[in-house]
Amino acid sequence: MDTQKMIYLRADGNPQIASGHLMRCLTIARALRKKEVLPVFIVSDPTSIEMLRNMFTPEEISSHAFPIVHLQTAYDDLEAEIPVLSRILTAQKPQCMLVDSYFATAAYFEALQGLCPLAYLDDLQSFDAPVDLVINYDLSPNTSFYQNARRILTGAAYTPLREQFSLQQYHVWEQVKDVLISTGATDPWYIAADLLESLLADPFWKDTCFHMMTGPVHQSRERLLSYAASDSRVQIHENVKNMASLMAECDLALSAGGTTLYELCAIGVPTVSFAFTDNHLPGIRDFAAADLIPTAGDIRTNKDFIFHTAETLKLLALTPAQRTDQSFRMRMAIDGAGANRIAGALLKL
Repeated sequence: MDTQKMIYLRADGNPQIASGHLMRCLTIARALRKKEVLPVFIVSDPTSIEMLRNMFTPEEISSHAFPIVHLQTAYDDLEAEIPVLSRILTAQKPQCMLVDSYFATAAYFEALQGLCPLAYLDDLQSFDAPVDLVINYDLSPNTSFYQNARRILTGAAYTPLREQFSLQQYHVWEQVKDVLISTGATDPWYIAADLLESLLADPFWKDTCFHMMTGPVHQSRERLLSYAASDSRVQIHENVKNMASLMAECDLALSAGGTTLYELCAIGVPTVSFAFTDNHLPGIRDFAAADLIPTAGDIRTNKDFIFHTAETLKLLALTPAQRTDQSFRMRMAIDGAGANRIAGALLKL
């Protein structure tokens, strides 16, 4: 290990910011391991450590594949961690550090310059990061926004999806039998339970199975478990290890904005998107504009969100030709090899 190249991955996860940052960094970390690089996670707090370890496979745990450095700082104040992080970078001299956090700032990167090459995984474009590499896998990012980065990688080719999403077969059937509903790790607006209640009451879906994604901090979890106990059409999924396989079993999906939309594209599941945070909005708009995934809009501004979403799903269910065309376009847009491309770019730093 003494001569092995080491790359740091700075990310956090908790009920407030969910697990997306950790998951996509873990995907990149796995790609780095295949290139004989030691990925080291840097996190702020015990919650991030627990969430990250729950994502590891038993083999990764037993082999200590991904060491974790605990900063004991606040996840939402990255500038406050600069002194301790500077000492770590100076002592360990990693090949580079990739930062994936919405709380990074220009001042944060400026303070760390010169300690090691810096990369930033950006999907907000809230500031022009002074780094060696910026990665933005939005479908149509504003590339002219980046003036301070030495190099930029943009577009869906750099979407860091798990390997399982590049290997899965998919078929569009005429009749919709299985629907996947993913409303994020926390579901702060109780979308999953309210929408499920509406769908179960509609005779149109009497022969349909609803696959509901939930977890320990999911706000709709108890209601979903109650529906599952009383209606055989409801299947609960928690801590799914092979999400690609589950998606491939479904004929239709509803998903909040974020990485899940890219995963559904890679599989080819006809999908309807929606937003409940500001950072969801650019993504769902880009997918709709590219004619890949129609959107039900922002639940915060759409008073008829549940009705509108249910009707949009029903329209797709009634048009198998449209679902077939949508599935083909989705798979052509995302190939699932983005994590490997990012890993290669990090090594070049």
